Amino acid sequence: MSVAQIGPVYVPESAQPPEEIPAIPELPILPARPSFAGFWLRAVAYLFDTVLISAVFGLIASFYPSTFLKFPDAAPSLTALPQLTPIALVLTITATWIYYAMFEASSWQATPGKRVMKLYVTDLNGQRLTFARAAVRNLAKILSSLTLLVGYFVAAVTEKKQALHDILTGCLVLRKR
Repeated sequence: MSVAQIGPVYVPESAQPPEEIPAIPELPILPARPSFAGFWLRAVAYLFDTVLISAVFGLIASFYPSTFLKFPDAAPSLTALPQLTPIALVLTITATWIYYAMFEASSWQATPGKRVMKLYVTDLNGQRLTFARAAVRNLAKILSSLTLLVGYFVAAVTEKKQALHDILTGCLVLRKR
């Protein structure tokens, strides 16, 4: 059978156009739940950074030992170890504070230790920290330390794995997947 055999086709004028089927609205892509960095990952990253900072300061102090170290007068023993001079203490604390703030506010969002452990620091919205916020976060670490380190151990039990200084400054430490 062909179309010619059917003949003319009558279409009534009052015919309604076919109903449009509404498009299915696209569901927004939900962001993946962030992977929060736990206490032990952060502890290993901190250990790595501490070794790195200590090596740099050890190298610098080897060139100027009397400026950075006060040697005991007594005969060498385990109780008579060299101590940091006041200027070395101030320089060490200041340089360490700048080290952490600078790296955490950088495009890396992490210190070298955190980067090795695939961790990074953000605000609560997942944005990079400003230098000022990173600096305040690292000053707040003093409070985490003054609580007999309980401020650090809080990261082991909070939902978002935040230490005291993270909670106070609205920061997160996340793990790259």
